[in-house]
Amino acid sequence: MAPQAPKPKLNDEQIKVVYAILDTFVPELEGQELEDFVRENSNGTNDEALRAFGKAGVVNQHVAELVIGKLHSLPSEKIEELGTVFKVLNTKIGTLALGGTYGEFPSLSREQRTKIVLSWSNSMITKLRILSRALFALAVISFYTEPLEVVHNALKYPGADPQMHSERFSAKTFPSYDFIEVPPQGLELSVDVVIVGSGAGGGVMAAELAKAGKRVLVIEKGHHYAQSELTLVQSDALGKLYENGASLASTDGAVTVLAGSTWGGGTTVNWCASLQLPYFVREEWAKQGLPYFTSPGYQKSLDAIVERLGISDKFLKHNAANRLLLEGCHKLGYPTKDIPQNTGHQEHSCGWCGFGCRFGEKQGTMMTFLQDAKDFGAQFMQDTFVERILIRKGKAIGVVGSQNGRKVTVKANKVVVSAGSLHSPALLQRSGLKNKNIGKNLFLHPVSYVFGKFEEEINCYEGSIMTALSTVAENTDGQGYGSKIEVPSHHPGINSINTKWHGAADHKRRMLDMNHIVPLIVLSRDRDGGSVEAGPDGMPRINYVVSKHDTLSLEEGVDRSLRILVAAGAKAVWTAQAAVPDFHVNPALGYNDPAFETYLAKVKRASIRPGSTVIGSAHQMGTCRMGSSPKTSVIKPTGETWEIKDLFVADASSFPTASGVNPMLTTYSMAHSIAQFLLSGELASKL
Repeated sequence: MAPQAPKPKLNDEQIKVVYAILDTFVPELEGQELEDFVRENSNGTNDEALRAFGKAGVVNQHVAELVIGKLHSLPSEKIEELGTVFKVLNTKIGTLALGGTYGEFPSLSREQRTKIVLSWSNSMITKLRILSRALFALAVISFYTEPLEVVHNALKYPGADPQMHSERFSAKTFPSYDFIEVPPQGLELSVDVVIVGSGAGGGVMAAELAKAGKRVLVIEKGHHYAQSELTLVQSDALGKLYENGASLASTDGAVTVLAGSTWGGGTTVNWCASLQLPYFVREEWAKQGLPYFTSPGYQKSLDAIVERLGISDKFLKHNAANRLLLEGCHKLGYPTKDIPQNTGHQEHSCGWCGFGCRFGEKQGTMMTFLQDAKDFGAQFMQDTFVERILIRKGKAIGVVGSQNGRKVTVKANKVVVSAGSLHSPALLQRSGLKNKNIGKNLFLHPVSYVFGKFEEEINCYEGSIMTALSTVAENTDGQGYGSKIEVPSHHPGINSINTKWHGAADHKRRMLDMNHIVPLIVLSRDRDGGSVEAGPDGMPRINYVVSKHDTLSLEEGVDRSLRILVAAGAKAVWTAQAAVPDFHVNPALGYNDPAFETYLAKVKRASIRPGSTVIGSAHQMGTCRMGSSPKTSVIKPTGETWEIKDLFVADASSFPTASGVNPMLTTYSMAHSIAQFLLSGELASKL
């Protein structure tokens, strides 16, 4: 890539505005407000913890500096855009124009600032709603993911997994890896196959090709953290294991995106859910010109993955939240399924697995396929960013990248891009490929949240994650598009951004209920995708808006989720919609209460609007889609690009459409198939 201009930075005056906004969302409570907070939430034994929690703020706990760092990690154009907003808010006229109050924003009282940010959250102007939601999310997730004792004590949250130093960890041995280091003068290597990425796609490709006798090099831009280095602390894990420190979003800020960025990719941080691609989706892909997906060959690849990862639902132990999902569904007659896990045929109660599996029980690529590749002689590089693919006369011949500023050139007979649905298209674009479909057809499985408060303690961060689901809303349009309803792992950071904010003290009060909350995620199979394009710095930009069609899928899933929670015995339920209040359940009537139907109608009218509803994504698919023609796809049915010979793509970006289920197992099985195509094609060329 060409040298880039230095990133812009916020100046002191702009940072002053940021601090004022952060201090509005998570301030130090004082005076009568603090006394009221302690009195209203006291149970007679926790007053000291409540007082310390109430007095803790994003500024006085020195968290605000971390937020500035996250802002500076954004793309240059986004920093400049936000900088302009902060500059305007540092003037009296500007604050009047944007907030309806005359005065420089930092000089206003917290009461005045609160009115302004609340007005933004309910504004008819989409950009103001998104601005409010984005800054709120930065404030609370930064505060609640830090290992602050005053927060953990009040919330009765244990912090890292209490079992992390137990025999469950200490009695085991784990795979180890050696990585090639690039010397100051740079490095040139030659291999048979270079693979960019170490996740579900890259890991399988590495294992299969190394077993076939190929000299394989896997290049990963993330870092390898051994089990002993996994602290299971929220902020540490999010900062080290996720793309952009878990601060990734669509260009308009309306959709937050979680993507793994470490050794093993998303398989290191996912929640073990191992669902096979539904057969109706396989048939849909076959009808689009890819008959292989209904063939015995594809099933053979699926079976090979299931066996290697020890995928099964026979060892599941549902935690409290998953049991309540099942209970609510059974009362309503809604269909349910157990979710198989890639845990090597053993029970796996590990609510911290989103921060890496310290116990090595989750069978990600680090524990399986990368180890297999190592056993057959594969080599590895970490902390290495591949800038472009080397191409000569229409053929891929290697890659060029850098490791800590040191150049590395790898010559290879075959190049496999497995960098994920965000980085794979950006790499192809940086390398000069012109296929118009590169970066198009981005599918995200947009997610909305629904919550229920229960009398008993739930502790939704304990036990196995996501072991059950309901398919009651999976076919909203009659064409296979709708939503799955599942239970996420819910630690304070994620809980905080999904907790309504009507004021600082109220948000802290709601956070105190965390251990009594059952969260449900409504995971939609999106029909109408977005796109990824390389920005001026060569890094991916996510362009995505939830379509009207896909909004209907979310709406139905939200409706059914609320009914499930009430049927399961929730005292109160609510959505992530800023303008819709909680519904307090009449225990005598439950889901038969006419007032509940009125509430559901209000939820539907509010809809899923950008900025006024939390919309997230942990699944990215489709940006280098597989197909039967270069007019509609990026890669051939064999995984090779239409445009460049010996250049393959093997990751979730190859999906023709959204899978409708957690995509990990489909990614594994597609990569396994592509590896066979690569090897058989090479053999055929020699005959």
